[in-house]
Amino acid sequence: MNPTKYLPLENCVLTTNISTLEILKRIADNIEPKQGFNLISLNTRKYIKPYTGHINGLTFTMSRNINYGNSFSPIITGKLETFSGKSEIKLTMRLVGFVAVFISFWLGVVGLVCLGIIIAGLSRLKQISQNGFSPMVLLPFVMFAFGVLLVLLPFKYESKKSIQFLSTLLDCH
Repeated sequence: MNPTKYLPLENCVLTTNISTLEILKRIADNIEPKQGFNLISLNTRKYIKPYTGHINGLTFTMSRNINYGNSFSPIITGKLETFSGKSEIKLTMRLVGFVAVFISFWLGVVGLVCLGIIIAGLSRLKQISQNGFSPMVLLPFVMFAFGVLLVLLPFKYESKKSIQFLSTLLDCH
């Protein structure tokens, strides 16, 4: 079982026969520098290339340019290595730092409330079986599930699109 399947984190290795220099050129041709924050152009931002990022030696960092709000879009870090005439691109995709901290805090608090409800429910099992329970106690569990899905679905959607894009761009197999 792969635990990263249920986390906003992806690790992937792409293998290709093209050279490191060609990989860097193809990536450079598809990324543009990050634009500064500008309230006036917030809704009118026009991207020329599909990704924003930078290259530093044999490492690159990029994120997909999208014209809709998605705080859960991954930051992609790639590291190039060459061996036996093949090039490997080791990709790591993760959430933006602030978003990861906020979601961890949110899910942590709601998770503790859920744990408290479970412990309280187990200690009053006889009383609950006689009197029944209020469906309102399920609300924190619904909030927790909603929070997890709110993060995972857009993150996994965007990471899958980026892996497909890079696989095609770099002739990976």
